[in-house]
Amino acid sequence: MKKSSKILHFALCILLCFVAGCVSTRGGKSGFAVVPVSSRDVAALSSDDVVRVMRRAGFSDEQILELGTQLRDALLLSGAAQIKQGNIVEAIFAINDNNVYVTARLRGNFIYDLQKGSWVRLAAPAPQSQPRQPPAATIPGKYPQSTQSPRDRQYQGGGIWQR
Repeated sequence: MKKSSKILHFALCILLCFVAGCVSTRGGKSGFAVVPVSSRDVAALSSDDVVRVMRRAGFSDEQILELGTQLRDALLLSGAAQIKQGNIVEAIFAINDNNVYVTARLRGNFIYDLQKGSWVRLAAPAPQSQPRQPPAATIPGKYPQSTQSPRDRQYQGGGIWQR
């Protein structure tokens, strides 16, 4: 190979590196970005696993198509990932002991068992020996008592980021 050809080849490689660095997969057409986070454990999720965890976290089918591959790669290479929209973290996915721990801003927390391909049911806490007593006195209007827990008020609709 001639010296001028080597220089041209080197210059093209440098140019290609700069161009590749400018292209970003963050913030696609939906405005969401998958941000890999370092973690101790990693796992290779199947496409079915990715769809299940993203649906449970509240992502629409279009968002799963757009972000699913990036999420799978982040969990395989880094072990955890955040899905952000601007400065807001919408969901966090993390691998630990062959489970995917999911925390979604609007849907709550879930654990997905990769070996079984199913959701882990959390055990109910053991009942206390004495029932909890309400406060003896409350200040009217200052601390309203709600009979509905925050979990009961959780949004159960379709894609949570569709308006």
